[in-house]
Amino acid sequence: MKEDKKDFQDNKIYLDCECGAHIMQVTNDVEYHDNGKRFRQEFWFAMFSYGTYHKKPNFWRRLRIIWNYLKTGKMHEDQIILSPEDAKRLSNWLKEKIL
Repeated sequence: MKEDKKDFQDNKIYLDCECGAHIMQVTNDVEYHDNGKRFRQEFWFAMFSYGTYHKKPNFWRRLRIIWNYLKTGKMHEDQIILSPEDAKRLSNWLKEKIL
């Protein structure tokens, strides 16, 4: 089954971490048999620091990142903090995508 660019973009969601330093990308990956029936579905969760994000953080967000680094001496990429609104957005997106 062939996917066009819009279908591919609809299969991803991006969520900002409340700490101001990370972003989470969730990708819905579905594989199909030759007859068009679903074979396997997976959800991939990836976390990135803002250095690899597609837009530059504003001044206050960058100041927050610097403060977190000065306070702790390291930046974590093994956890993400979601606001209640983003958690609900992720939940609704997952419910919509699960086949």
